[in-house]
Amino acid sequence: MIPDFQILANSQDITALIRDRLISIRVTDEAGFKSDNIEITLDNRDGKIAAPKSGAELDVRLGYKETGLVSLGTYTVDEIGIEIAPARLIIPAKAANMKQSLKAPKSRAWHDKTIADMLGTIASEHGLQPKAAESLADIHYPHIDQTEESDLHFLTRLAKQHDAVAKPVMNRLIFVPKGEAKSASGVKLPVIPIAITDLSSGSYRSADRGKYKSVKAFWNDKAGAKKVYEQVGSDEPTFTLRQPFANAEEAQTAAQSKLDAFNRGTATFRFSTYKGRPEIRAEGKINVQIGNDTIDGEWIVTRIIHSFRESGFTSQVEAELPKKQPS
Repeated sequence: MIPDFQILANSQDITALIRDRLISIRVTDEAGFKSDNIEITLDNRDGKIAAPKSGAELDVRLGYKETGLVSLGTYTVDEIGIEIAPARLIIPAKAANMKQSLKAPKSRAWHDKTIADMLGTIASEHGLQPKAAESLADIHYPHIDQTEESDLHFLTRLAKQHDAVAKPVMNRLIFVPKGEAKSASGVKLPVIPIAITDLSSGSYRSADRGKYKSVKAFWNDKAGAKKVYEQVGSDEPTFTLRQPFANAEEAQTAAQSKLDAFNRGTATFRFSTYKGRPEIRAEGKINVQIGNDTIDGEWIVTRIIHSFRESGFTSQVEAELPKKQPS
């Protein structure tokens, strides 16, 4: 198959203008709290390429002439790089919805609010649509302070307590469980099959993170002037969280989230493909069937880098085991 691409700048198709100048397109799709990004490198030997202005939005699509293109998102140009020898123009851009306003520190107190309430308020302030998973939306906070803390950091702090992800995606501000293969719309992403013939290289590593069988967290009982511990899981060894929580519910939720993270991160699988796979997305699932009992099965994609250049189109994938389900 013949690799192909399309780039729209502020909704204008510029593919034909840069096709014979293109050296590479690199798209990094991240799970969790990190921002997705791209880097486009163009041949500028005669210095005639007009660099896009800061703030320009780039819609990047990759794929094949025979099967069509897949949109990999919209990105905002935030800087320009110029190389002299050889003469090249480097255009980095980050996920379009990572607004600076989300990073500005502010202070306020939240009283008697659910995650859906707080997410809705913050999303509205930044011109985004809120999207909270049903399993998280109704979690209630009697009181929580946001002190000299950006809205993005505040939501990230809440998300970590619930083993979730909070980030802007496609004009939405999402708050969804980590590693549950959800797209920004809340619809499950398809499970992508991976066969041995797809791989140009691969490596598996087992981690020791899953050795903890239980987690403790504490909250300060002011009436009794003492620490009260909440524990999730009953077996040894036990991991103890150091920071205090506001009440028993928060402590138990944080302990459960930490135990989920331990269970999920017990192994990693990294591989490269002969042909680019733009349909593979971070937070999505892959079903690996390569004839190895240790590796075969479902994995959650935590990071994927798509590399498109004149010589070909490849993808580098990092994945981890899904969260263990209760038996």
